[in-house]
Amino acid sequence: MKILVFRLSSLGDVILSTAFLENLPEHQKVDWVVAKEFEFALKGHPRISRLIAFDKKSGLSGWMKLVRELAHESYDYRVDLHCTLRTRLAFFWFRWGGDGIRVSVSKERIKTLMLLSLKKFTPRFLIPTPYWLRFARAAQQVGGSISNLLPPSFLPILEKEQRDDSGVLQNYRVERKNYFCVMPASRWVTKEWGARNFFDVITALQTRSWVPVILGREQDHSCRELKALLERSGVSYRDALREDDFKNTAILLKNARFYLGCDTGLSHLAESVECPALVVFGPTQPELGFGPARNQSTSISAQVTCSPCSKDGRVCYRFDDPYVCMRRILPEFVLKEIDRCGF
Repeated sequence: MKILVFRLSSLGDVILSTAFLENLPEHQKVDWVVAKEFEFALKGHPRISRLIAFDKKSGLSGWMKLVRELAHESYDYRVDLHCTLRTRLAFFWFRWGGDGIRVSVSKERIKTLMLLSLKKFTPRFLIPTPYWLRFARAAQQVGGSISNLLPPSFLPILEKEQRDDSGVLQNYRVERKNYFCVMPASRWVTKEWGARNFFDVITALQTRSWVPVILGREQDHSCRELKALLERSGVSYRDALREDDFKNTAILLKNARFYLGCDTGLSHLAESVECPALVVFGPTQPELGFGPARNQSTSISAQVTCSPCSKDGRVCYRFDDPYVCMRRILPEFVLKEIDRCGF
């Protein structure tokens, strides 16, 4: 059986979509179309026989050229895990010039709209389905397991490459489970909890001899601010902001005691390598479909009536007290959650 899959972006969504691969029939492989900028997140996956990287800079003409090429190949299933205008255009073309059964994942826009409108008063049956579960169920439609659905996993890539975990840990001068990873930044600054809050949590955990490892990028303002706070206070930490190998980041997460960060892609990577994740939510909420997928992970949020307001919180409608959803989450709440989880 030959399967073509579309999931182009973004980082967190691409990682979540590996739930599709986890729930495929045994030994089944696929061809996968992904945006070139996120190719690194899937490269080397043993369930992907051909990874097709599309450069968005090539525009509509480049996309249609790729679609025409794929239309000439014989597929039993063509799976749309993205459902954007770009992929819908591709499937419209396949309808006339290709073959294969179409499988798609719903964005559940009506449910999402209801949640954003009714918020905590939304009936349970109108809560959007977690995205990882939508991807897993899509695998059922191509002959995958009908029970015991598995969550996303990045481990198959690490296992295939047989990476030496000890080498990465030695490079960062940490020992397994004797450190925790912190990601203070987000693509959307409105989803960030604030470097000062992360700093307060880190300093409170100093008595436990756990070393904080800062993840992210050097250009992230929150990461730089957190580093500055730690250095001024003389708190020992490890800097992984220059790490350009995504798989090394995955290894750091895999061996960490836990991950602490905002609603961003690295929280999904943490869970995909079975690292417990504590995810701080403000303008967004787990019910939008991006909450933790594993039982050992947890979400932390303030119970404010206006949240969730959107998928990224770019506009706060609470003019009298903007972004109270984040400011009401105090460091002591996170510390209590760490204790409750038994890390």
